[in-house]
Amino acid sequence: MTNISSFLHKLAMCFALALCACSCGRRTPEGKTQGNFYAPRYAAGFCIDTAGGAKTLTVLNPFQNSKNVAYRYPLSSAPPQRVVCMSTTHVAFLRLIGKADCIVGVSGAGYLYDSAMQAAYRAGSISDVGYDNALNMEKILALQPDVIFAYGVAGEFSSTAAKLEELGLQVMYVGEYTESHPLGKAEWAVAFAALFGCEPLAIEKFAQAARAYEELKALAAGASPKTKALLNAPWSDAWFVPGALGNAARLLTDAGGESVIALRSQRDSYPISIEQAYSYAQTADVWLNTGQAKTLSELSAMHKLVQNIPAFRRGSVYNSIARVSPQGGSDFFESGTVNPHLILKDLIKILHPNLLPTDTLTYYRLLR
Repeated sequence: MTNISSFLHKLAMCFALALCACSCGRRTPEGKTQGNFYAPRYAAGFCIDTAGGAKTLTVLNPFQNSKNVAYRYPLSSAPPQRVVCMSTTHVAFLRLIGKADCIVGVSGAGYLYDSAMQAAYRAGSISDVGYDNALNMEKILALQPDVIFAYGVAGEFSSTAAKLEELGLQVMYVGEYTESHPLGKAEWAVAFAALFGCEPLAIEKFAQAARAYEELKALAAGASPKTKALLNAPWSDAWFVPGALGNAARLLTDAGGESVIALRSQRDSYPISIEQAYSYAQTADVWLNTGQAKTLSELSAMHKLVQNIPAFRRGSVYNSIARVSPQGGSDFFESGTVNPHLILKDLIKILHPNLLPTDTLTYYRLLR
């Protein structure tokens, strides 16, 4: 059995095994623990263990609202050579650790922002394998991937993963999107690196991002008063508000802002009426994260009340649309995952421009 075959055999034995969530060790400020190769400082969804001399990546609760679920992946000295990414965020992680050239397939190639990946797709060296439960199994099988990086909302991908396994293909769940801290999402770079044996590189790159984030957070902590922000936009007949334990709320707070809507103590977004949101919006200094709206006219078309919101009338409206491909691929959701410090810097620049007078925005743009 070759090293790669051994790697796949071990994954096959362990993928479908849902275990009680194991302890990833006691966390320390340095992100490591005695007895563990790597215990994350911010991420709650993975750890790398060397107990008993066998190096193992454990992925914990990779679905929304999942509890006491873990997948253990013994790690081989032979890294995968061909991989399929089911999310553009996976592309960003692999780009960060220098392994993007291993990508042979993606889900939704039209939504890629990475210009090199777009070029590879046009050249035919990367294939689009389809979406969710409508994956092109024949195409995936023809690609002969060593690993398929997948995610599952509330475990919905599980049946598809089972079909892939029946075809002899290997799947690894990635739960970065369930993390409640932006740095927790970025720290998943170390989990990706574990499969390729380049953890030190990922650890150092993540440490740089974490240091920059914490320094920016400390800068914004001294800002007074807090800038009041309206978050999100009308959607159908409701206004979805981010939970206080989610990434959007964390970024806003760390940037020296506060939501004009009192946020519930939960991670997921929740709906309120548009009329309720409108009443809160009267005190907002700035409006952030306006969904699909790229211009003020597109935003005003969402609901008749929008034009009467003070932040709209002042033109203090920003959205994360500065880096979007012609096909609609958003770099905010791609490279922004591994660069939360740049997102935080954008928000500080918007909320407290005097703190970063010479900086320019990376992911956000003023709507006109």
